[in-house]
Amino acid sequence: MSQAKKKKGTASARSRGSGAPSRPSAAPRDVPAPAAPPGGEPPELDSRPGEVIPAGLARRQGNGAGRQSPAGTVIVPAVTTQARVTAQPSPSAQVTTSKPVNAKTAAPKPADAKLAAGEGSGADEDVPRWAAKALEQLLHVTSWLDPGEDGDSFTATVRFTGERADVTGKPGPGDTFTQEESYSGIVPGSGPVAVTAEVRGVNPGTWSVTARTVTHASTGGTAAPPKPAASGRVPWPRRVTVHAGQNATVRTATILRSKVPGIIRYAYGCLVVLGVLVGLAIEGVLLGTAHYPVLEPELLSVAAVAAGVIGGKAWYAAVSGGKWDGWCIQGFVGGAAVVVAAVAIAGPGVPKGAFLAAATPALLIGMGIGRHACFWAGCCTGRPTASRWGIWSSDRRLGCRRMPVQLYEAWTALVVGAASLGVVLAEGLPRSGEVGIVALAVYTLVRQGILGLRDEPRHWRHGRALTAAIAALALIAGVVVLAVA
Repeated sequence: MSQAKKKKGTASARSRGSGAPSRPSAAPRDVPAPAAPPGGEPPELDSRPGEVIPAGLARRQGNGAGRQSPAGTVIVPAVTTQARVTAQPSPSAQVTTSKPVNAKTAAPKPADAKLAAGEGSGADEDVPRWAAKALEQLLHVTSWLDPGEDGDSFTATVRFTGERADVTGKPGPGDTFTQEESYSGIVPGSGPVAVTAEVRGVNPGTWSVTARTVTHASTGGTAAPPKPAASGRVPWPRRVTVHAGQNATVRTATILRSKVPGIIRYAYGCLVVLGVLVGLAIEGVLLGTAHYPVLEPELLSVAAVAAGVIGGKAWYAAVSGGKWDGWCIQGFVGGAAVVVAAVAIAGPGVPKGAFLAAATPALLIGMGIGRHACFWAGCCTGRPTASRWGIWSSDRRLGCRRMPVQLYEAWTALVVGAASLGVVLAEGLPRSGEVGIVALAVYTLVRQGILGLRDEPRHWRHGRALTAAIAALALIAGVVVLAVA
């Protein structure tokens, strides 16, 4: 009898003795993993109970692993590959495997969630910081206060507490928050005041938020503590709705879609782009009407706008202690004027005086249009006031009646730009070059007086005086040149 027949007979005898010829015996528990064969061959493939191994990977008949099926596959019993644990557990160890797992408590921690989302693997490393900040889900919560009618300006500290409303079970990390914000310069008699807090690091969803005033400090000690404001609207000409009560329900949103009283998010970009286009159109019409080349001066004016953007950023960083999160219109004027002067000297097919005369009204009128964007965006705000000349506006934290310095600057630029445009149209481009110097000097000089109404600290007390002196000298020089001409 051959060796194969002997093995077959042995397998048949085992089947008859087991009483279950078609069912393999269950593998014993806690069986150590089989050691690798001495010949360096790879270990045999493991499988789950009832799993069918493809024909190409199945063992051939007669290897003792199981019965060969007619289709050329073999059923292999499951083998536990986990090694036996020989270390003794500590006395304080607790067995929790018999208890059901709660889905709420089994939720991953924030760090684990970040790793699961791919942050640990570098999936978000390519996202710029500003883009990640713009896409982050956050809360803007607002409380309305009534500062009263009499007394000195005061500082109020408001505590915001919130809990996510769509949480089932015990709140987890990011489902609650408590944040205190201090708001200074609140003036009695200025009407309803909106205090807004920006809350980051919370889970997206619907939130129930409560705001309460916890401290109150008056500069003169005569102001009464603020009370919750009554429902209605802010003083004319704004039509911002006042919501009464200390409780509110808000939803998380990105920074561009969040709502702050008195703020229009997309107004800034739209008005700035509109101002640039209107300025380029005015310059093109003036040059074309005087039969001068248009394309090359327009491209150089675009370069002047880019230089103004760089100058505005650099000027803001210089006066704010190295911060780059804002702009300065004076830096924009300085950067653009440098490029315009350089282009006028180089002469892009246009006489020097003609190019300067066409660029100046275009710059001032475009800047007057774009400057309104600061009022709607909540930057470059004026001091809080109870004066009738104030207009209700917000700096994205404190909404109240303020001196509208953004509008003052915008209207100054429009008036000076329109006046220079009238002179250019009356005298002609070739003889109006000095008008550009005078117009820029007048705007800069008037602006230094408006800056005194700003709600911002001075970083250099001689800055405005020095700028005003330079503007005055330029104005005098321009007037003398015009008089001589």
